[in-house]
Amino acid sequence: MSHPFHSNPTAHRVGLFLLASATLAGCGGSAPQDDSALTEEDRWDAAVSAPIDHGAGPGVAPERRMALSQPKAESIPSGPPDAHLKGVFGAPFNWPIIPIHVVLLPDGRVLAYGSKPSGYQGALQNYSVWDPALGTGDDAKQLLDNTTGTDIFCGGQVLLPASGNVLLVGGDRFVNEQRNYANDDVNVFTPADDRITRKSQSMAFQRWYSTAVTTANGEQVVLGGRVDRFYEGDSQYPPTDDTYASTPEVYNAAQGWRTLKAARSEFAYGSLGMSWSYPRAWLGPDGRVVVLAASGKTFALDTAGNGALDELPSTLPRGGFNLPGAMYLPGKILSVRDAGAAVVVDINGASPVVTPTSHLSADRQFGNATILADGKVLVSGGSTTGNDLAGALYATETWDPATGHWTTTARAAKARLYHSIAMLLPDGSVLTGGGGGPGPVFNLNAEIYYPPYLYKADGSGEPAIRPIIESAPTAGSWGQHIGVTMFNEKTIDKVALIRFGGVTHAFGNDQRYLALSFSQSGQHLTVSLPASANRAPPGFYMLFALDAQGVPSKAKVLRLGA
Repeated sequence: MSHPFHSNPTAHRVGLFLLASATLAGCGGSAPQDDSALTEEDRWDAAVSAPIDHGAGPGVAPERRMALSQPKAESIPSGPPDAHLKGVFGAPFNWPIIPIHVVLLPDGRVLAYGSKPSGYQGALQNYSVWDPALGTGDDAKQLLDNTTGTDIFCGGQVLLPASGNVLLVGGDRFVNEQRNYANDDVNVFTPADDRITRKSQSMAFQRWYSTAVTTANGEQVVLGGRVDRFYEGDSQYPPTDDTYASTPEVYNAAQGWRTLKAARSEFAYGSLGMSWSYPRAWLGPDGRVVVLAASGKTFALDTAGNGALDELPSTLPRGGFNLPGAMYLPGKILSVRDAGAAVVVDINGASPVVTPTSHLSADRQFGNATILADGKVLVSGGSTTGNDLAGALYATETWDPATGHWTTTARAAKARLYHSIAMLLPDGSVLTGGGGGPGPVFNLNAEIYYPPYLYKADGSGEPAIRPIIESAPTAGSWGQHIGVTMFNEKTIDKVALIRFGGVTHAFGNDQRYLALSFSQSGQHLTVSLPASANRAPPGFYMLFALDAQGVPSKAKVLRLGA
């Protein structure tokens, strides 16, 4: 059952709060170093008076909500004279929950979940669906009932490549009235009816903070996650210890689950070095899943049979569980490390080749990395001081693979810290949102970033005239040549596929960019799809065509598969 989008009644009793000193860790994973001694409950107690921000500001009255609705997301706003250099952020808009987890659906809508409508931790009762085609007002979003009995908060998510349904694994569980123990539940969201359904077969392990990666054969390997949390105990309840799901398991939509018993590891995705916390993992060009651990160690997981794990000889500078990365070309990963360092990890050979690239402007703990339609990488949000407004970074920066340099781009209105997201949309814009749960601000809101390529280069700040894909196939297979018809005969300079995916906790592992070879004859393009499922795993992709000025079309959706 859907509910009308409504404001949080507790917003009207929120008092002033000293935010600059707050360093709160959110959903129970290890906190930034300066508050690591705090329990999850301590953080929530400290965050009780954190402001609830619906977009226009804390505590916006319900009667003003519709008046504050923004134009359609696909309507690009005019910008300042430097819009073609920095891009533009649209006005913030409200959301029925904190979008801690988001998944782009094949129909262009966005599934989001993670908090209660109050902004407090938990996805036991609700989730939401947003339709960008309807704009950013209240009528574009639905708040829906979660009837599964599973709190999917801080679980894992992945778009299934054949059906376009969303696989949801694990999440939160109460033990002795304490949060942030894991569950082993398996749920599926179906866009056809917007329902989440609990599967009868559970995982072998309870998992909280796990990563799910689609393999070349269309299976999903689930890595990492915590099982139980440390609790010192009290007069009523016994103590518990931290335990971790150090053995991967694989989901096959037709056959169910199997455990990779021979691939257990504490270093790759287990108890050591926070490697259990949303492991940074990607399908590599040789068909193995490559893991870049926060410690700097690198691993390759073979998911066949009982599994096999190899530690690779290459090492990275030290990173963190709260730092992003993105596969910007097949087998090439931009990995953000500690203190604003960044490296390119090339996994196309027998051993990864690690090459330093330019530093970011600052350390971006809890920031997000998003691959743009032109192949550049946007890094947004984060803070130099953890989940803390004192060091919050509002300006974005964009990395150019051709030069290895970063450019400072537009400034957001809202701090995007722990539990924030950023995700490319089919119109070439970027959804940024969330943050909080707990504080320092409960951001029940989002902003849309319009990159520089959407603006005329003449300094007018006006939106560029975009190429238009008139028709394209909705499905294709590896090595196939497909026909794409443009609206006119304007020269196309680049055609690209960008994979759909989900984002949470500073990581969107499924996104990847592939430049495609093509020929053009008038309005007609003949486009070569990727040759290998290792480089382009089965699933849903956005197909963009860019003109000679680098202006992208709106994407057509293409499912790659057998």
